[in-house]
Amino acid sequence: MKRKLTAIITAAALLITCAFTANAAVYTVEKPTNGDTVYIAGDPDMYPIEYYDARAKEYKGILPELYKKISDNSGIDFSYINSGATNEQYRLAKNKQVEIVSAHRKGDIDDLSSEVHMLTYSDGGEEIELCVGFTSIAPANVVSTVSSALRSASSEEILRLSVETAVNNSPNDFPYWLLFVAGGLAILVAALTVYLLMRRKKEKLAKKNRLADPVTGIGNSLYFEQWYGGFISPASSALYYIAYIGIDIQQILQYADAAASEEIQIYAASELAAESGESDFCARVSDGRFALAFEAPVEEQAKEYMERLLTRLNRFNHDVMRKYPIRFQAGVFHLDAPNIPCEKALFNARQGFYHARETGVPYVFTDAKLLKREEYVRDLKKKLRDALDEKEFRLYVQYVFDGKGKTACGAEALSRWDSPEKGVIPPTEYIRMLETAEMIDELDFYILEECCRTLQEWKETPKKNLWLSCNMTRITLSNERFAQRFREIVEKYTFDISKLVIEITEDALAESIRQVRDNIGVCKQMGCSIALDDFGCGYSSVKDLNDYPIDIIKIDRALIVESNTEQGKQLLLGVVKLAHYLGIKALCEGVETAEEMAASVAAECDYIQGYLLARTNPADEPSVERGITFR
Repeated sequence: MKRKLTAIITAAALLITCAFTANAAVYTVEKPTNGDTVYIAGDPDMYPIEYYDARAKEYKGILPELYKKISDNSGIDFSYINSGATNEQYRLAKNKQVEIVSAHRKGDIDDLSSEVHMLTYSDGGEEIELCVGFTSIAPANVVSTVSSALRSASSEEILRLSVETAVNNSPNDFPYWLLFVAGGLAILVAALTVYLLMRRKKEKLAKKNRLADPVTGIGNSLYFEQWYGGFISPASSALYYIAYIGIDIQQILQYADAAASEEIQIYAASELAAESGESDFCARVSDGRFALAFEAPVEEQAKEYMERLLTRLNRFNHDVMRKYPIRFQAGVFHLDAPNIPCEKALFNARQGFYHARETGVPYVFTDAKLLKREEYVRDLKKKLRDALDEKEFRLYVQYVFDGKGKTACGAEALSRWDSPEKGVIPPTEYIRMLETAEMIDELDFYILEECCRTLQEWKETPKKNLWLSCNMTRITLSNERFAQRFREIVEKYTFDISKLVIEITEDALAESIRQVRDNIGVCKQMGCSIALDDFGCGYSSVKDLNDYPIDIIKIDRALIVESNTEQGKQLLLGVVKLAHYLGIKALCEGVETAEEMAASVAAECDYIQGYLLARTNPADEPSVERGITFR
């Protein structure tokens, strides 16, 4: 009895000593420290050689202490990964995610390049040989250093101590004073255990609340960052893909309410969690946006995974998703290099998501070409932002005349980029650049303010009765903050707001017809007129006359050019009559020849605009007014 008690107390003392001298370089998760880190797959149940302490969330025992000594002598950092109650040695070795497979029975692990003997012991008459193994990714110097340490006298002494403690102590050697120490320690440990359990419970609850998404119940962005940093090691990164998955919440809210939005996201979270494997993890990182880290050995399997996942997400039988083309899309980025920060990985995956939305495909894998394009866009944004801040965009005008082409009754505001580097750049070169950089709204509001300032200046000139049209893209008019910014700009100036015409340009289909209608309604309520540009071609159509409260249609030049034929004349006449029938005025734009002028007059259009009557010039150049009669 004394012999057994001696062994227990001595083993306890040894383990307590190990716990207080644990090496800070032996981690319990896959957290890289530097380029020399060696990753270890441990056996959580090989007590006392090595074992996983669930309370401390770290490996303890003889081998962790040995790795500490090796680290102190060699400078190599060691890190246990995938720490937990489950033995993952076989999987980690097979996937080449670790360099070292720690304590294991010889022959149990197949995917090893070499093994080094630790000790042999008897179990029911069977001789068991314990080994430490190395995978093919283990550097030669690591294999040599660890093998030498295991074979050294000091290592043998530590290993022998763990075994001989329980069998070699005689009754005469029993240290009775340890009974008193052990008794006192037992009382102290019991009290500390109760205290620590209560504190741990509170900390665990607080941590859970801090890392949990309140809407879906899965992890949040902080949760994803912590798991990314603690679970994906340099050795395993090549197996991982980061997916950025999202759905258009604003579009959902156009047709439904916030409850529908939450219901769809809760469903998505449950599907992501169900599809995730043991080594995968997911989180909701913002409204309608999810991040997922998943393993796939090759890109083809990663694509199959995404197709299967998106099919599951988009099959949700919700009214909004059933009636409208609202779908989950994704961008995917392969961790093709070690130590890529979580923020960068998510950014790269997000670029693929944006490209998927732009092109209308289910998912896009972010590659070097796409990242280069995004870098170009970022540089472009900076140049355009600097140009706007430095007021390099100038206001130009082209006057609009009455239906006979005699008197100027209005003007269209246009812009030119007066670049210090390249001179005057026409809109055909930079409008698309602004759209690509998602900054077209900045130019629209910039020109709006120039229009307001110009109308205020015209109050004291012969042009005081002219109206001035300001182009607004459908993208800008789809913005939820349009009305607020519009009011802020207009109310800074004093002019007759009925002279301001908001011209809807033919640039792209509106992202939200309802939002455009609401924003145009605000402009109308404030006293502005609404014009529709390029009517008869492209996106501008008869349907727009029903969707929006239009006051003026600007007939596209393509119809004016076709008026040189009899059929073309009748078409032009029909468009003008349609407008008049609906109480809308018609403007023929792009008139450049006497024949086109005659056809426009014959069609009885209300306004005429084109180079034949006036060219486009800077608004602040007096020479522009020469020879023009103003209303």
